Amino acid sequence: MAVSIGVIGCGSIAQISHIPYILNNPEQFRLAGLSDLNGDLLQDVADRFQIKRRFTDHRELLAQKDLEAVIICHSGSHYQTVMAALAAGKHIFVEKPLAWNLREVEEIAAKAAASPRIAQVGYHKLYDPAFPVAKRYVDEMKDLGFVRITVLHPTNELGFAHHRLRQGQGRVLEGHVDPGAWEHQLDMQRNGLTGGALAPLVDEALGEQKGDPVLRQAYGNLVISLTHNIYMMYGFLGDPQRVRAAEIWRQGMSIHIVVEYSPTLCCTLDWHFLSHLKDYREEYLFAGNHDRVSLNFPSPYLIHFPSPIVVQGGEGELAWEKRITVSHEEAFHRELRIFYENVQSDRKPATSVAEAVKHMRFIQEVIQLIAGRKE
Repeated sequence: MAVSIGVIGCGSIAQISHIPYILNNPEQFRLAGLSDLNGDLLQDVADRFQIKRRFTDHRELLAQKDLEAVIICHSGSHYQTVMAALAAGKHIFVEKPLAWNLREVEEIAAKAAASPRIAQVGYHKLYDPAFPVAKRYVDEMKDLGFVRITVLHPTNELGFAHHRLRQGQGRVLEGHVDPGAWEHQLDMQRNGLTGGALAPLVDEALGEQKGDPVLRQAYGNLVISLTHNIYMMYGFLGDPQRVRAAEIWRQGMSIHIVVEYSPTLCCTLDWHFLSHLKDYREEYLFAGNHDRVSLNFPSPYLIHFPSPIVVQGGEGELAWEKRITVSHEEAFHRELRIFYENVQSDRKPATSVAEAVKHMRFIQEVIQLIAGRKE
């Protein structure tokens, strides 16, 4: 039986993936309505997908009696929306980040634990069909000693070029968008991730260091982007013992973290915002004395692109390499299919709110370590 679902937030990921998937899979979902604070954007997107019910206040959508579930994918913190959806008794699929600081995430976790409804966090890379295959090879390694996670991240607009994104008032974003000067990117990122309604939440996370603009930028990047790499690290390796080192440079747009799992295993996490080169790269490398495994993700906006795996091994002086393409199934689509199955079978999601608490605690540990080094 199809689940009646609403979408809160009509931005890029809703237009590129979530709404099309819902409409293309009527045996799983029935789209009951859209909500966005921006009335012009809401009208444009609802007209594009021919959705009749439209609400600028998400509480009006949640009040619809036939609504069973919601996808929450608006910008900023999802705290208020998730708490309202839990109070309304709806099943929830919420995009990352769950919220913007540890206090918010822990309050959501307490509320979700008391609810009989499904609350699934949108950690889409864990739903990529290549992930369980790569993890199986990693688990079979003889003596894993080093893990390296590397992200080279251009501005999102470069990844949107092949899509047509509605922006309200008839405007459509398509084709190449000039990222502008580096200073413009810094201002835009800092305002978007640490200003406005998010400012007091960042203040709360940073405490006495809240006046440091570079630290604020680094925190925003950890919450909005490195969250992906953190949950993937946990997915592959489990809970770490501690963060050994963390540092930032390039005004908070380059971040390096060393994570200890045991005396014989450490993981480095490197994230770099490199705005103008349209070449998104994200690699997970697992290395040991005898074998290696790597998993590479394409830009998240390249729908149905596979995530290749490379396995290396050898015997004596011989070395060999195997390249694996698992599937072209889209991770964003697979996670919604599994959300449907979780709702139908009342099954706890693998990407639960409790997992998000671990990840935000990790982020808090990292930013405190960075703040200590900056003093």
